[in-house]
Amino acid sequence: MKSSIKTLLIAASLMVCAGALAATAQEEKSPAIRLLEVIDFAANARASADASFAPVVDQMRAQGLPDEAVVEIKTTANRLFNKAFGDPEIAGELAKIYEKSFTNEEMEELLKFYETPVGKKSLQSTPQIMQESGVIFQKYAAKIQPEFQAEMQAIIMKYQPAPAPAPSE
Repeated sequence: MKSSIKTLLIAASLMVCAGALAATAQEEKSPAIRLLEVIDFAANARASADASFAPVVDQMRAQGLPDEAVVEIKTTANRLFNKAFGDPEIAGELAKIYEKSFTNEEMEELLKFYETPVGKKSLQSTPQIMQESGVIFQKYAAKIQPEFQAEMQAIIMKYQPAPAPAPSE
């Protein structure tokens, strides 16, 4: 009985110490790193990439790409997206961007927001919003594509050097 109580006390002490260590480790992380964790950057970036890539795959399918090719493209894209967003160096580089854009106090405010129900919902909704927005942007980009190409071509032609005269005989 005494050994059971002693074991429970040791286990409880270890849990308290582990909790304190985890809290200390969390406090030692920069606000930018904590923000990336709270927004679950890797998962959300992955979901956004999937959502943005889906219309491209749908367009390939509509243009006659066989289903087995679509499956292979999706498999390859999934592997590469996982590789990119799972790279351990990415968090450090992204943290630097947040640190340039926000003060530590502002990041703490963002952390508070993203931990609220509305903040969590905004994170969950972003990939779908990005996908639907991408479809709309593609539609409107297609509308202006001929005009855009013509105007870009005119600018390029304007700045191209005049062809050299043909040598006279």
